[in-house]
Amino acid sequence: MFVDLHIHSWYSDGTLSPAEIVEKAKAQNISLISICDHNLIDAYKELHDIQFINGVEINSVIDDIEYHILAYGFDMRNKALNELLEYNRSIHIDKGIKLIENISVDYPSVTMDEFSNYKRNRKNGGWESIDYLKSKKVFGSVWEYFDLVSKYGEPPDKEFLPPAEIIKIIREAGGYAVIAHIGDYPDYKKTAIQFLNMGIDGFECYYPLHTAEIIEFIVEFCRERDLIITAGSDEHGRFSNLDVRGYYIGAVKVKLEQLNLKGLYNARS
Repeated sequence: MFVDLHIHSWYSDGTLSPAEIVEKAKAQNISLISICDHNLIDAYKELHDIQFINGVEINSVIDDIEYHILAYGFDMRNKALNELLEYNRSIHIDKGIKLIENISVDYPSVTMDEFSNYKRNRKNGGWESIDYLKSKKVFGSVWEYFDLVSKYGEPPDKEFLPPAEIIKIIREAGGYAVIAHIGDYPDYKKTAIQFLNMGIDGFECYYPLHTAEIIEFIVEFCRERDLIITAGSDEHGRFSNLDVRGYYIGAVKVKLEQLNLKGLYNARS
């Protein structure tokens, strides 16, 4: 059985519906999935006809560095966890509003009145501010959008919670906390130890951009400590051509027996 436990749907910044995700996974002989949208679990209302572990990707910050924590197997009705997700979404909304307000000063076609009523096209992926500005032809590539963010963006009034607090909330919701794409961080070995000391449950070991060296280290790190080992493609569909860059279902073909999911899968078997 092949597994992909890090997929984004059109409910966050992917371009695929839950039904399309299932179709694509089955075409790649992947039988167990998790949709880990950013701070949102709405996709599970539409997910059918495949085995899954419920998941979500949560933003956190420590020492001015943003880390993404994958939560798995939690109670989706848990009040504290849902409040955390809503809080994180509010930060993204505030950042988008400030960005549009500042850009509108130099771009007359961009207005707050229009943006406040704008509903993004989910098939485009992304989020409201990027989809709105793209519709106004303010930028060409996604990298130009981030240039605009660097020029016009402002720090949010609120900050994401530190990882240790988020890990605690996930666990109290009956879930497991896993660090996403650990190899993205410059000193991933030091980062792994840092999160181990915070009580992390595991790491996303198999990932499209992880080198063989990174995979070997982090898998051994997890096995020595009986930590959760996951694999994920970080599928975003056609958003920003991420599929061309290697983030697509099937980019990481890992079998269930290569992982350590502890009770996450057995509890659903």
